[in-house]
Amino acid sequence: MIQTILFATDMGLHTHYLLHHVNEMAGQYKAKVVVVHAMEPPGCLGDALVKSYQGGGNSELTQEGISRIAAGVKTRIIDILEEEFMDGQQGLSQIRDVRVVAGKPVEVILQEARHCDADLIILGSHGQDTASPHLLGSVTSRVLQTSRVPIYMVPLVRSYRHQIAAC
Repeated sequence: MIQTILFATDMGLHTHYLLHHVNEMAGQYKAKVVVVHAMEPPGCLGDALVKSYQGGGNSELTQEGISRIAAGVKTRIIDILEEEFMDGQQGLSQIRDVRVVAGKPVEVILQEARHCDADLIILGSHGQDTASPHLLGSVTSRVLQTSRVPIYMVPLVRSYRHQIAAC
């Protein structure tokens, strides 16, 4: 029985398309949905950018700064979810939590699946940066290989890719 679905999103262009699958699956099983977005650590380039804008001083992002960024990302995700379900669909009521977690996406997805005791993980076949639409993205591939939770992978279908390209 599927009671909890973890929807892992990179908030890419195909998020709206994925949400239709999440909504359909959650409705079919009357499951609650937890949305997770991983914020990758900034690394050296991020630290250098912060230093250049701060004019010196400590170049590392503070925990407070990361928390503020995460809160902003969470607000944006909630806005997108509300916008998507404004047409009266019941999908928004199935969403129990939106989590923005700092870390590497594969680790965050697997950790959050354990944390919320997910029965199913829904994610796209590849992110925005995958060179070929015929190849799985690196995050999707690693989650498929290492997850102990069943995966519902949504391919980015050809016709939808063309719609995105036209935007």
